[in-house]
Amino acid sequence: MAKEIKLTQGKVAIVDDEDYEYLNQWKWYASKDRYKFYAVRNITISKGKQKTISMHRLISNNINTKMHTDHLNGDGLDNRKINLRICTHSQNLMNSKLRKDSTSGFKGVTYCKRNNKYASVIKLNQKLIWLGYFIDPLDAARAYNEAAIKYHGEFANLNKID
Repeated sequence: MAKEIKLTQGKVAIVDDEDYEYLNQWKWYASKDRYKFYAVRNITISKGKQKTISMHRLISNNINTKMHTDHLNGDGLDNRKINLRICTHSQNLMNSKLRKDSTSGFKGVTYCKRNNKYASVIKLNQKLIWLGYFIDPLDAARAYNEAAIKYHGEFANLNKID
């Protein structure tokens, strides 16, 4: 089972039953980064200095500042242990969702006016891998999905293709 911890801005964080009492002893608030909300709280570390603690890092016991805690389902407020995994920055980016400003509607696919085709690319280790031009955006999205499975493995976030 899971329980909800109330946050600011009308948001709630979902946590496992076993973590609820421990986490609910503090006041948590909803903090939005560029794309999603997270549950965080502030602690005083010295006179006049505060530090922000993320609920998901606390639950995953991730004290390594070079590592990230990834939300498998992309929901930054779903802090059940089954939804969290420690990963590198690169792996965390692999699991990112489709950008809101996408013009094609698919991750890794852009429309090229110059040749009236859809280009498909994937990023690995900060380098773009060219997957090709496609007439049909669905074919470009399928090419991305195949590459994501190959290069991103368990961190692949695939396009939804009906």
